[in-house]
Amino acid sequence: MRIRAWLVLTLIGSMAVACGSKAPTEPTPSCTATLAPATQTFDGNGGTAAVTVSMAAGCSWSAASSGGWITVTAGGSGTGAGTVAYAVSANPNTQGRNGTLTIAGQVHSVSQQGRAATVCSYALSPASAAYGKDAADGTFAVTSPADCTWTASSNASWLTFTADRGTGNGTVSYRVARNLETVDRAAAITVGDQTFTVRQTGDTGGCQYSVAPVDVNLCMAGATVTTTVTTQPNCTWTASADASWLNVTNGSSGTGTGVVTVAVPDNYDAPRGGTILVRWPTPTLGQNVRIAQAGCRYAVSKSAIAFVAAGGSGTFDVIQQSDPTECGGATQDRCVWSAVADVPWITITSGMPRSGDNPVSFVVSSNAGTDARVGTITVRDKVVLITQAGK
Repeated sequence: MRIRAWLVLTLIGSMAVACGSKAPTEPTPSCTATLAPATQTFDGNGGTAAVTVSMAAGCSWSAASSGGWITVTAGGSGTGAGTVAYAVSANPNTQGRNGTLTIAGQVHSVSQQGRAATVCSYALSPASAAYGKDAADGTFAVTSPADCTWTASSNASWLTFTADRGTGNGTVSYRVARNLETVDRAAAITVGDQTFTVRQTGDTGGCQYSVAPVDVNLCMAGATVTTTVTTQPNCTWTASADASWLNVTNGSSGTGTGVVTVAVPDNYDAPRGGTILVRWPTPTLGQNVRIAQAGCRYAVSKSAIAFVAAGGSGTFDVIQQSDPTECGGATQDRCVWSAVADVPWITITSGMPRSGDNPVSFVVSSNAGTDARVGTITVRDKVVLITQAGK
């Protein structure tokens, strides 16, 4: 019995020793992180925020952003629980954007609104300007947000620009034309919804006139000539011709600025000149408009031709040239003329009218009388004497 009890005690002791020789094993921690909050929203101006990381002790982690506009400012890495601080820069665009922070394999979503669109407003300084009758230059300042573009516009032709556009703050430069009118006038320059007013006094010194052109040179062919009289709206004037071949068809009188129209007929005789007399009721009287028209010079190869009583045919040459010669063309054939007999017994057989250098052919009928007779053939200012004997 004692032996069995000893064995039992021995076995129990051995088992106790065997069990006591093995160390206890710790459980492996779970390294899954939890982020709070999971999302964050910013307005267009950006800002800062923080994310709390919940994680078992001993678990390491790091944080990374998806774009340069999200910057980790603190807590870029850690072990166990911690906090990640970050900043979001201002959004330069009007469209929103989205990004992320990845922390310990978990995603923190970041969304940002677009910046508010700029509301463009404009201020002008000064708001108006006043000038006398003479031409002048001026400027005014435009104040507006930096990204607002603008263009100045004028509602009058006498108010123009030398600088009319810009972005943000800038300057408008303008030019005021000479006021030829006796009454005051005003115009506006508009920038955005703002108006700059320009006022200019009239020319109270009396009516002032100008005429253009005042010299007109024409070739032989007829033409219509116009000249413009410029003056104030209530100032009167008249126009008349000093030559019968000049016909004022429009603008024989007027008030204010107007046009004088003159009809000039063909001229194939000698060169000629005439004047349109533009007059107004002032001591200066007016302005002459000179109209010069080219003409033609002629010669004939024979000045006299004699025939017997039986009659017959004859011929002579006509030579012509324009004056000035520039109007005659390269072959000097622009002068137009006709040969005309002054008696019925001389018949021109060449077709008329003719131009350039050409012969004249004619026939003299028989003279039934006993007396000699005389006739002429005229070409412009040249006369050919035709004589015929009697029976």
